Amino acid sequence: MATKVNIIPIGGGKGGIGKSVVSTNLAVGIALSGQKVVLMDGDFGASNLHALLGISHPLYGFQDLFVNNKAPDSLLIETGISNLKFISSAGDNPGSANIDSERVKKIISFIKKLDADTVILDLGPGTSFNVLDFFNISSQGIVMSSPETTSVMKTFSFIRSALFRRMSRQLKNLSALQKLVDHSKPSKTDLETYTVATLRENIKKVDETQIEKLDEIINEFKPAIIINRVRNKKDLLAGNNLVNLVKKYLEIELKYIGYIVESDGVRESAEDMVPFLIKNPQSKPSENLQQIIGTLTNTDLHLVKEDGRIFVSKQVRLNSGWDA
Repeated sequence: MATKVNIIPIGGGKGGIGKSVVSTNLAVGIALSGQKVVLMDGDFGASNLHALLGISHPLYGFQDLFVNNKAPDSLLIETGISNLKFISSAGDNPGSANIDSERVKKIISFIKKLDADTVILDLGPGTSFNVLDFFNISSQGIVMSSPETTSVMKTFSFIRSALFRRMSRQLKNLSALQKLVDHSKPSKTDLETYTVATLRENIKKVDETQIEKLDEIINEFKPAIIINRVRNKKDLLAGNNLVNLVKKYLEIELKYIGYIVESDGVRESAEDMVPFLIKNPQSKPSENLQQIIGTLTNTDLHLVKEDGRIFVSKQVRLNSGWDA
């Protein structure tokens, strides 16, 4: 029986927050820990993730599934990093970002059938339906934010949009309730315009028996947050602020799984088309990322680079109480 692949979509409310750089290095680190990983470029309108892996021109991408009828396996590109393969969106053609619902379904089916332990899906920025539907492939996606207030609020809006999209899709056979969800989008500037608590009260007026279904959708949605480009202790609070906002207005238990400090080395690695985890695994950003990977994989991961080679040390954490 095939093992279910662990899909980790990575989204964000705005561009320019370093999401693709973190997605790439997250995939590299999990692969170095021993898992079979596929990194996918899910930005269908501005494909560039390949450059962060040192791949100049991918031969094929998702467009070839539809335009040239390529076999799915032909999309997998070797990266030169053990256990890590890459799939390009090849989204530099006019109209490539405009994927219809049937193609979205085909891509999602393709992702779920991949021969991998973990799939990292780096999504385009924003809250288009395509982005939200790809994010909702998994109930445990990761949302990226930088510490600035504008980014934090955009990130909150992304999580809210993903939740409401999830509700709308799962309540599609209950037209009256779906209408409540679809027409209850809060104001961009006023968090309290429409909360989950308000939605719950309105659903009670229509069909009180569906409150249990609503709570089930909310409880199943367990996204995590990473704060990127942290410069000081104040910036660290951005993650806690998001956790509190999401709990108060959306009733979701957002998990703050870590942060990555601001570093010129990260930018230089991106310019050199080398993952920073490979270029300098003992840098502070690399240490931050290894801690995040440890949280995701329930391991303690340590990378050391000597004489051009990377040595990997991994210890599995015991949660059973047997370590007493």
